[in-house]
Amino acid sequence: MTLNEIIKIVNGKSGIDSNKKIKDIKTDSRKINKGDLFIALKGKNYDGNDYVESAIKNGAIACITEKEYNDKCIVVSDTNKSLYDIGEFIRKKHNIPLIAITGSNGKTTTKELLYHILSSKYNVLKNDGSKNNIIGVSDTLFKLNDNYQIIVMELGTNHMGEINYLSNMCKPTTSIITNIGSSHLEYFKNKKNIFKEKYSVINGMTNKNLIVNGDDKRLKKINCYKCGINDRNDLIAYNIYENEASISFCIYIDKEYRITFNNPGVHFINNILLAIKVSLDYGIDMNNIIEKIGSFKIIDKRMNLIKLKNNTLLNDCYNSSYESICAGINYLKNINGKKVLIIGDILELGKYSKRIHKKVNKKIHELYNYKVYTVGEFSKYIDGINFENSEKLIEYLKDEEFSDSYIYIKGSRKMNLEIVADYLKGKEE
Repeated sequence: MTLNEIIKIVNGKSGIDSNKKIKDIKTDSRKINKGDLFIALKGKNYDGNDYVESAIKNGAIACITEKEYNDKCIVVSDTNKSLYDIGEFIRKKHNIPLIAITGSNGKTTTKELLYHILSSKYNVLKNDGSKNNIIGVSDTLFKLNDNYQIIVMELGTNHMGEINYLSNMCKPTTSIITNIGSSHLEYFKNKKNIFKEKYSVINGMTNKNLIVNGDDKRLKKINCYKCGINDRNDLIAYNIYENEASISFCIYIDKEYRITFNNPGVHFINNILLAIKVSLDYGIDMNNIIEKIGSFKIIDKRMNLIKLKNNTLLNDCYNSSYESICAGINYLKNINGKKVLIIGDILELGKYSKRIHKKVNKKIHELYNYKVYTVGEFSKYIDGINFENSEKLIEYLKDEEFSDSYIYIKGSRKMNLEIVADYLKGKEE
């Protein structure tokens, strides 16, 4: 895009009159290179307008701002909306399939698995990691060019209206809803609102090709294609087998197929089924799908099974919710031997924090032969030894010895439990 095109797209005021092409569009002044466009976003704790001079010094060809600082400014009333306007323009310009994935849990795993499968046939664009808010989604669309054939986009939210906003920008041709869980209850107040928020992904769709986890008690009521374990679904997993390191199951399409996923956790089955259905819709051969599922490597810190010298570490500390902790505990219930649970707070639950942590405690009591260590303010409602932070837990663990145990680590991102996982790995090297 040229500068003049950008000015028109964002309805900006500027003295710039140039058909110079923009190399890239960025929202971080520190990452600006020569010829890039800088968008000065505003948030609760920052104002990108304060970094205009820095962006220009680093080589920005122009800056979208809310005030006129110099002759390189394109002034708009709302820089955050300009991000949306540019993303929407690029998406409309490239009329290729876009698969949107939302839900309370399993979005990133589903996205990465689907990307892994579709990439066997197509040049696929996806958002990196969990960059699923307006900034991450827009940054992904900014990378879109004529070489790409399909987009796989994870859409996240922690406030009402975000999924509707992102869906209308992305214009999905297919949408997936993985589940309706308790994540971000502090902001949504109840699961009914969480459902409304996730379901609003259909608002921007160019057709109504919606695929959902039919085992979810709210999603099962939608009139659309459903995947799951229950026999009322359209695509059903059966003859399920789980061992320490993998899961396998059968599905029937034109004939019976057995799927093997080289990571533990029955809860992954719904994510796999959703990815299978979409892959079939986009013309991937079933045998190729099976091969790609078998070769898929799970994302870091999501039920990663790590064999140590004396113990087995189950690192699931990327983030947390009540539903995902229950999934981890269900896995441990089928494992013989000693268990050590290191559980951090589930955050963003608001008034539900105490209640949900007590429910976690009740779930843990379904296990046997286990120890529990907890980290954080709300995890004190779980029976075990509680620590203020991960650093204090590590100090305590220096005098603790485990052997022949399964050590399960789970907590919200801000609890910083990855340093506990790293410590335990280092301790047994």
